[in-house]
Amino acid sequence: MSTGQTLRNQITLLTNQSLSSPALHALVAQQCRGLRDAAIAGGVASPIFRTFVDGHEGAAEETASLNNGIIVYKFSMLAQAANWALSECQRRSPVDSGNYRKSWVLLVNGKAWPALDDIPAGSEVWITNVTPYARKIEVGGQKIRVPPGIVEAVRQSTQRKFAGVTAFRAFKPLQGTTDARGNPVPYVLKGSGIASGISYDKKNKSWSRKHPAYTSRRPDRQAGEHMLYPTLVLTEKV
Repeated sequence: MSTGQTLRNQITLLTNQSLSSPALHALVAQQCRGLRDAAIAGGVASPIFRTFVDGHEGAAEETASLNNGIIVYKFSMLAQAANWALSECQRRSPVDSGNYRKSWVLLVNGKAWPALDDIPAGSEVWITNVTPYARKIEVGGQKIRVPPGIVEAVRQSTQRKFAGVTAFRAFKPLQGTTDARGNPVPYVLKGSGIASGISYDKKNKSWSRKHPAYTSRRPDRQAGEHMLYPTLVLTEKV
């Protein structure tokens, strides 16, 4: 069960004997839904939620017991975390032609997902950049105007900001999409990868070279291999 936000309010009903049992059930349900909708409208809860009535997921609020019954709304923070993280990746991106900033994509359970506010609870979300040089920018193999490690920096910020979400960085294979310039994804390495030796000093905010460049012997960095893309992976804590 998700450890996302939970709406907890006690409803006390002052009723009279003229109200029938169905009317009481309807009144309880109305008040519960009103509290839920107010929390969503106020921006303190997600519009994506799961309903539990006396322990039964998906049951109607009207079925709650009038004798110490419990209605719980479990709100998913996954959509909010994904939207924020995507915007943060774009904000941190270096801008020259604009291709890199425009090439961030969000996938839900492996599929491109344009409806960012409608991410189902329990999904696995990937945020990645599909340019051929995304890996170089992430690991610091290419000098850019901003610090490298954009995905990792956003991962750390997302984890601090959204306690109910697990965030980690991985290098993932991608299929069947294009970058902002229409180049096919995945990118096929035309030559063996190069360990550039370039390093970024966060304290001095400057670039230096730790060692001469050399050809990588890693199996996944050889000519003809598909590039693995630095990806922020988000899931809900359980």
